[in-house]
Amino acid sequence: MTLHIPAVSTPEDLTVRAARQADAIHLAPVGDLDAATAPVFAAAVAPLTGPVVVDLSGVAFLSCAGVRALLDAHERIPSFTVVPGPAHAVRRCLAVTGADEILCVRETAAA
Repeated sequence: MTLHIPAVSTPEDLTVRAARQADAIHLAPVGDLDAATAPVFAAAVAPLTGPVVVDLSGVAFLSCAGVRALLDAHERIPSFTVVPGPAHAVRRCLAVTGADEILCVRETAAA
């Protein structure tokens, strides 16, 4: 008898696009924001001082580690806004963890 175990795939990379706009630096992470990729997001946010708008519409999955990375940035950057985007998984994770009560969450990137 042969037992077939599914292969373990490597975590999806996270790309963080940044653009300076008149009102803030806009970040657009694309991929999963989880324990494997939260350090990538943290490194992208580290040199920033604000104001920062993070558009999560390119994030398909947000884990508690990703939420922690958002909260860490929020604690350090005085003006830090999160736009959750349409993904139910992202909105649900922000709600279940209570992060939506702590973070400045807006429906659009416009102030």
